[in-house]
Amino acid sequence: MNHTIHIKKLGPINECTLEIKQFNVFTGPQSNGKSTVAKAIYYCRSIKQDILNIMMQGGPSKVFSAKTDWKCAMQARMKDKFLQIFGTSWIMPSDMMLDYVYGDEKMSLCVSLNEDYERPGHNYVNIQFSEGFLELFQELDDNVFLDPYAFKKGHWEEVLTKTLHDPYETVFIPAGRNLITILSEQMNYIFTSLEGSQLRQIDYVTKRYIETILKLKPLFGRGLSGYIDDVMASEDSEAAKKFKSNRPAIKLLCEKATEILGGSYRYVDGEERLYLDERKYIKINFTSSGQQEIIWVFNLLFYYLIEDKRVFLILEEPESHLYPSSQRSVGELLGLFLNDEKNAELITTHSPYLLGTFNYMLQAGQSKGNAGEKIKQKLRKRYWLDPKQVSASYIRGGSIEDALDQDDELTLIKNELIDQASVDINNMSDFIIDKNFEDSDNAEHQ
Repeated sequence: MNHTIHIKKLGPINECTLEIKQFNVFTGPQSNGKSTVAKAIYYCRSIKQDILNIMMQGGPSKVFSAKTDWKCAMQARMKDKFLQIFGTSWIMPSDMMLDYVYGDEKMSLCVSLNEDYERPGHNYVNIQFSEGFLELFQELDDNVFLDPYAFKKGHWEEVLTKTLHDPYETVFIPAGRNLITILSEQMNYIFTSLEGSQLRQIDYVTKRYIETILKLKPLFGRGLSGYIDDVMASEDSEAAKKFKSNRPAIKLLCEKATEILGGSYRYVDGEERLYLDERKYIKINFTSSGQQEIIWVFNLLFYYLIEDKRVFLILEEPESHLYPSSQRSVGELLGLFLNDEKNAELITTHSPYLLGTFNYMLQAGQSKGNAGEKIKQKLRKRYWLDPKQVSASYIRGGSIEDALDQDDELTLIKNELIDQASVDINNMSDFIIDKNFEDSDNAEHQ
């Protein structure tokens, strides 16, 4: 993959550079920039979907104006998307910068600000594309996309995958999912009743997430098992072939999802429901906050596995409102979703249970010889993590620190970062016990 991102003075981030790997973990105190970095990566990586979206709408002349070329169209799209993700540029420092390299210096994107000298403090977003992008846009200018039936999506996906060194569709699952689930029945009304200017007030990644859910809901009319039955009964042999190749991972995901949720999700008669058995169900907006947070994480993981899509998944706080043992199971499923490196992930988390789970998955991935064979009996190899493909970062004080400890030829997330709070709590508890013991001991000797 070898993509790299450099951020300067964006949100809480002062300056940082990060190489993006197959499995990326961000941890650190809240409000220190984890989401900012995650959204910056999403902003840059989702450019492939932006280009394909304009193609499918008939090209720049249809989306913007008759004389708009691809360079101008993409500059306009990227400016608009930046403002929808990060807010107004007027209050940003004038030396803010976001650089992203798509595995090759020839393919890079730079976002900076231009100051309006007539109105000091009013900075405007400036998008610069590298030589490789300009060559790509020239190639696109030479093609016509007016006929949707003649549009060869598969061909252009291959071109963009090769040019951007990116085989993935980038998907962002934001935090605060339970609120979206609670408003499940109102979402269609909200989206159809709001005007364009009102819709723009909704955070971009949240809006994309909601749109994805609304699109996929009808596929789950008979739950995960019903979806599998539909694929297997389909006359489309390609769909069945895709399912068979990922069957072991899908089976494990279904088992864990049912165990954690305590039931099976279905979308019936316009309602999202959690079925406890074939007859009894709870409407999803009356389930627990933990169930509401995780249910569409499972659904999306399932969908991308069964459709055999290659995904770069950005997932914020998968542990939200879950019991520790469930957090552990979710951590293992995230390793499973890598699916022999077909997919990639970026996880933001505050959970020591999740970080601890990733650590033993890392340990398993570094097992050798007979030890590995014995470990497989306790922890499936599909859950193991390859340390060469793992990046862990601690984000604090506007910068990123490497959170991997590589001493003793063993790569692990630094233990002091996993649960420093527990250490502090235990130290305070020991201090209080000691002082009480000293006071009691002094009283006995008086």
